[in-house]
Amino acid sequence: MSEKIGHNSELSERKKESYKIFDDIAGTYDPLNRFLSLGIDVYWRHRMKALLPKKDNLEVLDLATGTADVPLILIKNKHVSHIRGLDMSKNMISIGKEKIAQKNLSERIKLDIGDGCNLPEPDNKWDVTTVSFGIRNFPDFFKGLQEMHRVLKPGGQAMIMEFSLPTNILVKSLYLFYFRKVLPLIGNIFSGHGDAYSYLNQTVESFPYGEAFKKKMKEAGFQNITSIPLTFGIATLYIGNK
Repeated sequence: MSEKIGHNSELSERKKESYKIFDDIAGTYDPLNRFLSLGIDVYWRHRMKALLPKKDNLEVLDLATGTADVPLILIKNKHVSHIRGLDMSKNMISIGKEKIAQKNLSERIKLDIGDGCNLPEPDNKWDVTTVSFGIRNFPDFFKGLQEMHRVLKPGGQAMIMEFSLPTNILVKSLYLFYFRKVLPLIGNIFSGHGDAYSYLNQTVESFPYGEAFKKKMKEAGFQNITSIPLTFGIATLYIGNK
């Protein structure tokens, strides 16, 4: 028990400065993501885009925006007007800005440094808040949920996509072997970082998912919470309203 507590404590400490890990691996992050996920992560983001509210001139705030993969897909939804992306990693943001400029979308997508646990945003401002595979790295993910709720307009929608564990025993065992053994080995080698992908994978298995995460969303003030399993439950898209 004490070993597990120590492990969780170490993870919690690393989360406080996890943005430094992303600074270190920013240059290889996009190609490695495509390779290690076999491109499935792109499909998942398109699912998020399809489930945005059917309301014109949506203003979207994307947290842990990284290299802007989420904004660059969500902006293709005809209902989206503007997107602001926030991340603590300056190197990821820098790459994201380059990608946005290449698509001539700098007027509609703005990226800035920002902390998901202490959003530099007023209350009741945004129609939609999103975070994709980032909330598990927040030092205090529940504070992040509360902040997402605070900045949403009444009737606004939060969309949170995060890794989870498949329920099918065979799929789960194959997934965990890949996730624990293959992915960290390849990720650490090609990113040039000693243990970035080992750390990122550990945060997945220690993070609540399914009904446990929906309970936390409800505690943070969200209503009408739904969860949508993606690709055998490898990931889950959670949606809640203010």
